[in-house]
Amino acid sequence: MARELLCALRMQGRERILSEGAGMLSEEELLSVLVGSGTREHPVGEVAARLMRRGLVGLRRAGYASLVETPGVGEAQACRVLAALELGRRAVSVAPGEPRRLWNAGEVARRLFPRLAFLSREEFWVLLLNARLEEMRAVRISLGGLTHCSVLPREALAPALIHSAPVVIFAHNHPSGDPAPSGEDQRLQMLLDESARMLGIRVADHVVLAERGMHSLREGLLPPPERNNDHEDEDDCW
Repeated sequence: MARELLCALRMQGRERILSEGAGMLSEEELLSVLVGSGTREHPVGEVAARLMRRGLVGLRRAGYASLVETPGVGEAQACRVLAALELGRRAVSVAPGEPRRLWNAGEVARRLFPRLAFLSREEFWVLLLNARLEEMRAVRISLGGLTHCSVLPREALAPALIHSAPVVIFAHNHPSGDPAPSGEDQRLQMLLDESARMLGIRVADHVVLAERGMHSLREGLLPPPERNNDHEDEDDCW
């Protein structure tokens, strides 16, 4: 029974990361996911609480020997915590790269084709852009099945409102391999366009990605993107 309870606690943290995002978890909950397992004597939640008594600054400075002195922390748990802390340090020290400018459907495809075109189920994404058509972030809105992905306009446009993005590009895939938009795709796009206009958001494009090519709302049917082709003619921009 105790073992099942510990497993349930671990899964709760993982499921919340998947459903709500890691940012919604407390420091102790994040540590519980990293620690991974506990014992009857040292439940995972208590182990995480002991580690957090150092505070984030103290934890950042902790070494292996210091961590394994914590009751309930073994070699594997200490290594996972140290690896996570090191990744965090490296992440904040990386200089940001040049913003990606998504000025035509080819650029959108280069951004998302490897991620979406070959999936076995539909996914619907929104790309948030600034006024210069530079990508701010990409957000997956919905997961679907083989032929359908349920999306509501309020769900598709909510990230743009949250992050103050004046321009959006919608994208989804067709697992069938045929990029031609379906009747349902066209009805959804009409709803998205109308809702975006009411909110003052510009829809720059809606791109359907599939194994045999892609379809752009602005440019029509197009072949799959060529790799390493960085010299498009910018006269074709939106």
